[in-house]
Amino acid sequence: MELHHDKHHATYVEGANKTLEQLDEARDKADFTRLAALEKALAFNLSGHILHSLFWQNMMPKGGGKPEGELAEVLQRDFGGFDSFKKQLSQVAATIMGSGWAALVWEPLGGRLLTTQIYDHQSNLSQGAFLSS
Repeated sequence: MELHHDKHHATYVEGANKTLEQLDEARDKADFTRLAALEKALAFNLSGHILHSLFWQNMMPKGGGKPEGELAEVLQRDFGGFDSFKKQLSQVAATIMGSGWAALVWEPLGGRLLTTQIYDHQSNLSQGAFLSS
C-alpha cells in the first residue's frame, strides 16, 4: 500500500499539477494546438487522483461495512439490497480486462445508482454520472 500511495497516487497528483501549468502556459501564449492533448492528460491524472482518494477512504481503519440510512435504502431499491450490490460490484471488478476500477456511481438523469468499470482512469459513463465514496 505504501508503494501504491507514495508512487502511483503521487504520480497522478504531480501529473495533474504539471499539466495545469502547461495549460496555463499554452493559453497565455495562445498556443491552442496543444489544448486537446493537455486536457486529456489532465482528465487522466485528475481521475487517477480522485479514484485513489476514494480508495484510501474505503481502506481506512473502520472504513467500509454495511451502509445505513438513505444509501441502504437506495441500494435496496436499485440492487435488491447490499448483498446483491456487493456481488454485482465484485463481478464488475473481477471482469475488468487489464488495469482499472469498479465503482458505484450515481446517474442523475435516471436518478439511480449503477456499477461501472473504469478502464485505467477513463470511464464509459455518461458525463452526468458521479463517483460515490
